[in-house]
Amino acid sequence: MNKIYLIGNLTKDPEVRTTTTGKKVTTIVIAVNDGKGSDGQDLVQYFTIKAWDKQAEIIEMYVKKGHKLAVIGKLQNRKWDKPDGTIGYATEVTMSEMELLTSRAEAERLGHSTPQSEPASVATSKPSSPARAKAQNDDLPAIDINDLDIKVSMPF
Repeated sequence: MNKIYLIGNLTKDPEVRTTTTGKKVTTIVIAVNDGKGSDGQDLVQYFTIKAWDKQAEIIEMYVKKGHKLAVIGKLQNRKWDKPDGTIGYATEVTMSEMELLTSRAEAERLGHSTPQSEPASVATSKPSSPARAKAQNDDLPAIDINDLDIKVSMPF
């Protein structure tokens, strides 16, 4: 079984790009607290996470540096030839589910405006029951969460 559960904070804003085939992919890095070392210092692990399609869109709209996320995914190893002739390696998490853990008040404290009703959880499987998210600012369009393939779930 290849499954990983992480809770952490984004270290920088998401990087969004579109592949040549038109698929949207978002890369985020989260810092996960891993207890304390023998010297009493916090131990932190950093994970690079890839989200695709609808999840990439959700992250682009709602997630910023400092926000807390719960992520479920699988570890994937990549290997490639670098221009200098050496081989590059990377271990990344490919996201299958996520839950936004930063409250609206906390997001505003961090200086990020968020819609009044943010999606609680995002998964690549089953669509949720119909729900609508109202924008905080009347100039922003309403978002049909059902169109975003979101379900409410607890990742643990």
